[in-house]
Amino acid sequence: MKQIFAHPQLVPLKIWAEKVDAEALQQLQRLARSELLAGPVAVMPDVHSAGAVCVGTVLATANVVLPTAVGEDLGCGMAVERLPLAASHFSRAQLESIVATVLKAVPVGRRSHATPREFIQGSALSTGALQHAAEYLGPRQVGTLGGGNHFIELQRDAHDRLWVTVHSGSRGVGAAIASHHGRVAEAKSDRKLPFLRLGTSEADAFWLDLAWALAFAEENRRRMHAAVRRVLSALCNEHVEAAERFDVAHNLITREVHGGRELVIHRKGAMPAAAGARGIIPGSMGTISYIVEGLGSDASYHSCSHGAGRALPRVEARQRISPAQLRRELRAVVIPADPRLVRTLVEEAPSAYKPLKRVLAEQADLVRPMLRLEPLAVIKG
Repeated sequence: MKQIFAHPQLVPLKIWAEKVDAEALQQLQRLARSELLAGPVAVMPDVHSAGAVCVGTVLATANVVLPTAVGEDLGCGMAVERLPLAASHFSRAQLESIVATVLKAVPVGRRSHATPREFIQGSALSTGALQHAAEYLGPRQVGTLGGGNHFIELQRDAHDRLWVTVHSGSRGVGAAIASHHGRVAEAKSDRKLPFLRLGTSEADAFWLDLAWALAFAEENRRRMHAAVRRVLSALCNEHVEAAERFDVAHNLITREVHGGRELVIHRKGAMPAAAGARGIIPGSMGTISYIVEGLGSDASYHSCSHGAGRALPRVEARQRISPAQLRRELRAVVIPADPRLVRTLVEEAPSAYKPLKRVLAEQADLVRPMLRLEPLAVIKG
């Protein structure tokens, strides 16, 4: 980790990346000038520019919450299941069948379920418009993948055990919640970093709705895992349940104690990594992932990266990487056969991402790699 102090910053940047592109560094320096911050900004190895705050940023406040500091996909995260099946049991043809069948059960991209699913919403949201969105979109989008870098991946560990990782978030309702409270914060403050003061009705409403988004995102991932298990159960002619499971969000805001102070910790594309906590850091489709254990670093507010991080912006990746190159890079991994899907996946090619081993080395004081996972089949939105 290296620290950068650049006048007239009010707080230091603590950076775990050897290289940060100029646009992201300027964005981080602007953020560090905000008097709203209550401590250093922790910058993860997978940092890259996106929206008001870079992906891979962890920041702390004391008396305010920043609705726009964690992106629109509130509660986005990854859930991991180990299944009591041998990965070598499945041939490539069977993996291709699994991918095709899962795609029929799990809508990807902008698609939703044609028939609403049973969905218990829990607490009501803070406005009538958000409540309407939850009642309409929730049952249609629970158990759906979304687009971008969200994925379902079948993986194999060194012991030939089968793992399934799901990366997704809170879908349309989460985006509506983020947008609404961002507008409220902008109306209540004249700063470039809109905020809500803790203890106000506006902040209380945000916490209520944020909790809904976090719970929905976790349930969304749980439903997709269940869909994959049903496909495997039918293929194996036996009921398949998870042998172990964990779920961790990486777009979230929490109240935590650090250095004896109660702080509001904002993580955008950064995974909580308390001492002993499990997480997963994926590379890219076609490359290895690692299950990791947090080391509880105070310097990073007990956080680490949520992935390898992009080496190429999406637009540049689409310009430089062809579908043929993508297939070459993924020749050992099963992906959807639909050519239309393949054309949309070039921006997610392994060459568009940083090498995971380097990213792990840069944060060796934040997490410890525990288990290497090799991809077998990948579904992306």
